[in-house]
Amino acid sequence: MHAVEMRAPGNESGISQLRILEIGFGTGLNALLTLAEAEKLNIMVHYSAIEAFPLEEECWRALNYPHRFGSVDLAQVFPRLHLATWGEATAISARFTLQKIKVTLEEYIPPWDAYDLVYFDAFAPDAQPHLWTAEIFRKLSQGMKHGGILVTFSVKGSVVRALQHAGFVTEKIPGPPGKRHILRADKK
Repeated sequence: MHAVEMRAPGNESGISQLRILEIGFGTGLNALLTLAEAEKLNIMVHYSAIEAFPLEEECWRALNYPHRFGSVDLAQVFPRLHLATWGEATAISARFTLQKIKVTLEEYIPPWDAYDLVYFDAFAPDAQPHLWTAEIFRKLSQGMKHGGILVTFSVKGSVVRALQHAGFVTEKIPGPPGKRHILRADKK
């Protein structure tokens, strides 16, 4: 949760609910960390994630994320993230609902004005340049609420320009350990 800090209800932001879209569910790490933060701060999260090529069970189980974070609670919910039925909203906890959508980003049509936050976690721009275009970012913007935020690990100049051409205001912000900067893009 380095890119966007969630705050508990009753503070200056008053956030009680977030609708999040993740581009690239992959290992489930972003969903797991978001779930842990939502539980800690008592925030209801409706989390949608698109993934065209889900990981095999053998692979995600070998990651052992919950034990790396030293959390018995996470060890119980991590498999539920991966075993949730594709295409159905699944209550993972009292505060976290997950809907995994098996589709490519090019095929995905986001609901209009639905998301507060987008985690753009596609493979690197050099590996999949067709996913890092102004056209893709405009499509995602249509699915975001006014004032919504998109965050991504890439701070490459072409990504910044594509986001700006799609109407976002961009800012490099400090990244997690091992990553000097990440990119925050605010929908105007």
